[in-house]
Amino acid sequence: MIAIIIVNYNTREPLRRCLDSIRRERGDLALDVIVVDNASKDGSAEMVRADFPEVTLIAPPENTWFTGGNNLGYAHSTGELVFILNPDTVILPGTLPTLIQYMETHTVAAITCRLEYPDSAAVQATCSRVPRYLDLLLGYSFLGVLLAPLREERRRAMWYDGWARDSTRAVEVIPGSCMLIRREWLRKVGDRVFDPALKLYFPEDDLCARLIAAGGAIHFVGEAVIKHEEHASVKQAQRLASRIYFDDLITFTRKHYGAAGALLLRGLIIPTRAAMEWVQRRRGERDRF
Repeated sequence: MIAIIIVNYNTREPLRRCLDSIRRERGDLALDVIVVDNASKDGSAEMVRADFPEVTLIAPPENTWFTGGNNLGYAHSTGELVFILNPDTVILPGTLPTLIQYMETHTVAAITCRLEYPDSAAVQATCSRVPRYLDLLLGYSFLGVLLAPLREERRRAMWYDGWARDSTRAVEVIPGSCMLIRREWLRKVGDRVFDPALKLYFPEDDLCARLIAAGGAIHFVGEAVIKHEEHASVKQAQRLASRIYFDDLITFTRKHYGAAGALLLRGLIIPTRAAMEWVQRRRGERDRF
């Protein structure tokens, strides 16, 4: 049994396309498909009830965010493989069998696959190394401007510069939009998918860091492809998403690099946050969903 968990917020039509692709590609696979709808206002939950009776719908009365929704779906799921999938994805022919076969023939904790944009074969630059504290300082504060050559050198290394995402290899962090994880490894690192202290950002970095620390291997499978629209939900309120991004950044830093490190970073990113807020206000971007 494979549990497919999809957390949705106001992305009814992308979700419909995603569920259609699962229905089309499931074949004889035993799937436990769960949609957690985070109090959408666009009729997403009603669409799932009416058009996909084979799907388990969980509809909390309020937004539980990406991490809370996935943890809620996980708690209601069955199966030794847990597939975390975004609602703005479409599974292509052969992808599910390829991923499952890879898990059956390799000793890994989690895998992902190649993500392509919906209307082209352009590959999304997913997967990275777990960010070190210096990477966070250089990436989000004025220190990155002062030490630009070092910042770019570390950025290229962190994002596997030179790798076209067309081959299978070991990586450190895989995208939260597409993660196939062994339940036994989730049990080893807390028996939930994500840390609920992180609402939207860095939960995959945190999970993968914990899996690696426990001895788990994480791979990118280049032979399997999923189409991914990317950022369908957060586009609805970019100012709020940015605010949550910086809050999650500090939470992640505190957890992995200590309270002093988080306090220093919080102070150093004040100019960055202020500049981004000013630009987004000028653009008229929303600060609420």
